[in-house]
Amino acid sequence: MDAMVPTLSKREWQVLAIALREAEQHGCGGIAPPSWLGRIWTAITGREPVRPLADPRLEVLRRFVCQLHHRAAPAERLGQELIDLGYSRDQVHAIAALDRP
Repeated sequence: MDAMVPTLSKREWQVLAIALREAEQHGCGGIAPPSWLGRIWTAITGREPVRPLADPRLEVLRRFVCQLHHRAAPAERLGQELIDLGYSRDQVHAIAALDRP
């Protein structure tokens, strides 16, 4: 009997790619809601803060990848949150394995 292979949608793969790129370029602190401080940052640097994704499930996925990339403690909590949002443990483990050297 073959083990089930954890699959992700095309959109989830796109979010994973974006999350890995953002983690490399901006770190996890780059995700921020618009605010007066964000507008000042944009005016000074010319870069807008990364905005949260509209889909909460995909936003948790993006934050999970970023936290994993930076070996941050909340990754475990976010992994459980992904499971609570309908991802399987196998999917969460597969996603976590993507960022390992």
